[in-house]
Amino acid sequence: MKVLDQIKAINKKLEPFYLLIIMIGFFITGFISLSKFLFSPPELIVKVEKDNINYPSTVNDKYVDIYSFIQDSVRNDTLKSYSVAVYQYLIKTKHQWILEVQNNSNKTIRAINVRLSNVKSMTSCAVSSSYLLEEEKQRLLNNLTFQKQSGIIYLKDGVNLPPKGDFKIFLWGEFNEFSWIESLIVDYDGGSAKIEYPQSFTGLKAFIAEYFFEIFIFVLLTFSIVYILQLKSHVSTEKNTSDSN
Repeated sequence: MKVLDQIKAINKKLEPFYLLIIMIGFFITGFISLSKFLFSPPELIVKVEKDNINYPSTVNDKYVDIYSFIQDSVRNDTLKSYSVAVYQYLIKTKHQWILEVQNNSNKTIRAINVRLSNVKSMTSCAVSSSYLLEEEKQRLLNNLTFQKQSGIIYLKDGVNLPPKGDFKIFLWGEFNEFSWIESLIVDYDGGSAKIEYPQSFTGLKAFIAEYFFEIFIFVLLTFSIVYILQLKSHVSTEKNTSDSN
C-alpha cells in the first residue's frame, strides 16, 4: 500500500506538468527529425525534372513541306531515310526528362543502378557531369539502354561515383504519366537513393506549404497559452480545496 500511495502522490505532483512534458517531448522529437533532415542528408540523391516539348506549328508545317519535297523529288535513298528519321524524331519526341544523381558522401558510391519503367519510346539521350572525364561520360552514355519490349530504360552495368560527384542523364522521347516513386528505382551497393521530384500544391496544401513557419509559431503560442491557463486553473482548484479544509 505504501508503494501505491507513493505512486499516487507522485502522480498528483506531476499532474500539472503533464501537458508541459508532452509539449517538450513533441518539440524535442521535431528538433531531432529536423536536424537529421538538414544535417544528415542521404548518401545518394536523385533529382528529377520533366518538361513537355511542343514545337511551334510553323516549324512543323515547314518541315512537312520539306519532307514532302524530298520524298517526291529526290532519288537519293540515303537522304530520304535521313528525312524520315528526322520526321519520326520530331513526331515521337514529346517529353524531356532529366535525372541528376548526386553523391553527398565522402566515399565512392559503387554499383549505381538506374531503372525507369513505363517508357513509350526513347528517341535520344545524353549525359553530363562536372566530375567524370570525357571517356567516363562516354562509357556512361554507352551503358544507357532502352528495352522497347518492356518499356524500361536502364544501365547495363553499375556506375561508380566519386565523393561529391554527380552526373545527369538527359532523356528525350515519349513517357507515360506515372508516379516516380513506383517507376523510378535508383539503388547502389549498400542502399537506395532518395528521389526528389517536383511537387505542386493547391488548396489547403498550398496554404500550409506557404505559411508553414507562421502556422508553427501559432501552434507553439496556443500550446503555451493553454498550458499556462491549465496550470493556473489547477493551482486555483488546489487553493480552494485547501481553504475549504
